[in-house]
Amino acid sequence: MDGKWILGFCEGKALILKGNTMKSVKIPLSIAVMAASLSVHAVEPQGIQLDSGITLLPSIELSVEDNDNVYLQPDETKESSTVTRLAPAIAVAADLGQTQLALGFAAEKGTYSADEDDNYTDTRVNVGADFEMTSRHSLALSAQLNSLHDARGAGTREGSAALEIQDPDEYEESIWDAAFTYGSANALLNMTFGLNRYEKEYQNNRGFGATGNRDHVKTTASLDTAVYVSDRSNFLVDLSVADIDYIEDNIITEGREGSLTKALIGMSYELTGKLSGSAKVGVAQRSFDSSDVDADTTGSWEVQGIWTPRTYSTVTVFTSQSSNEASSVGNYIDTKYSMVSWEHEFSEFFALTADVSLASDTYYNEADDREDDTLSYGLTGTYSPTSALDVYGNLKHAERDSSTDGLDYDQQVITLGVVLAI
Repeated sequence: MDGKWILGFCEGKALILKGNTMKSVKIPLSIAVMAASLSVHAVEPQGIQLDSGITLLPSIELSVEDNDNVYLQPDETKESSTVTRLAPAIAVAADLGQTQLALGFAAEKGTYSADEDDNYTDTRVNVGADFEMTSRHSLALSAQLNSLHDARGAGTREGSAALEIQDPDEYEESIWDAAFTYGSANALLNMTFGLNRYEKEYQNNRGFGATGNRDHVKTTASLDTAVYVSDRSNFLVDLSVADIDYIEDNIITEGREGSLTKALIGMSYELTGKLSGSAKVGVAQRSFDSSDVDADTTGSWEVQGIWTPRTYSTVTVFTSQSSNEASSVGNYIDTKYSMVSWEHEFSEFFALTADVSLASDTYYNEADDREDDTLSYGLTGTYSPTSALDVYGNLKHAERDSSTDGLDYDQQVITLGVVLAI
C-alpha cells in the first residue's frame, strides 16, 4: 500500500490526498466517482484494458455499521440501528493522447434495521473531458448528475423535529464545471479561469416547509493564479465571485439570495522533502439582495500541510473557512473547519489511520444566534491482502455542542467493510 484516497468536492473542484501529495486539481468527475467509491481505502485498481486506450474500472464496497444515535438526538431520545450499505461503481476512461475522456456511474443502497423508511438508494452519473490544446493551454470540462439524500436528523429538520417526518430528505443536484488553464510546470505565471454552476432541487418533504425553500442555483466564476518564485514555492492569488439564486420567491428565500466574493493570497511551499503544503488568507463577503439583510464580511483562509517523517508515515493538517448554504435556519452558515490525520503503514498489508476534526458553524442572522461546535475523531484499520482488495474496520465518535436547546448529541459508529476494485 502506498497511500489512501481522500476525496471531497468544493463547488466542482476535487480535492485529493493520495499518499504524500495533496493538491487541488481539475479532473473529469467520472474518474472522481471511482476514487470516491474507494473512499479512505488503499486499493490500487489497474482496470481492465480494452482496445484504443480505453480502460474499464469497476469496484464494489460492502459495509455494515452499528450506529448508536442514528437520528442525531440528545441522549434521552437516542435510537440505534444497524445500517448495511452496498456501493457498486464503474468508470470508463479513454486515453486519446492529448484528450482524456471519462464516464462514470456509482450507486449506494443503504438498509436500516430500525426503520425501513430510512432505506435509500443514491446514484451519481458523471462525464468529463480534458483537452491539452498546447503545452501551455488546457481545458477541462465535466458534468455530474446526482440523486442523493440527507438522513433524518442530518437534513433540513434537526433534533426532535427530525422524528416528525417519515422519510429522509431526497434531492437531485447537478454540477457543471469548466476550467481553462494557461501555463506549464515552472512557468513564471500559471492561471486557471473557472466557471461552475451548481443546482439543487429537493424531491420530498416539501409540505412541511422544510425543503420547499431550499432549492437554489449557485454560479461561480474564479481565477486562480500561481506566480513562480522558486523550484520549491509559488505565490498564489485566488479570486472568486458567486451568484446565489433561490427558486422559490418568498420572504425567506429573498433573505438568502445574493452573492459571495472571496479574495485570497498566499504561498505554496516544499520546505524539505518531508514537509509541503500551502497557505492562503484573505476576506470573504456575503451580500444579500434583500435590503433587510446586512452584508457580512469575514476573514477567510485555506491552510494545508503534509509532513512525512518516514515514507510509510504521513501527518496531514488542514484548516479552512467557508460560506455554505443553510439547510435549516439562518441566511447562511459560516463554517470554520480544522482537521489533523495520521496514517501509518505497519507493513505492506496493514495500515492504520487516526483523525480528529473540529467544525465551528455560525448561523448568520438566526433569531437565537445559533452556534454549533462539532468534534469528531476516528480510527481506521485496513488490511490489504492484494492491491485490489481491502478489509477495513472503523470506529468514529462525534459530538455536537449547540447553543440551541435540543440540538446537542453524541454519536458512536462502528463499521466493518470490504472493498474490491479491479
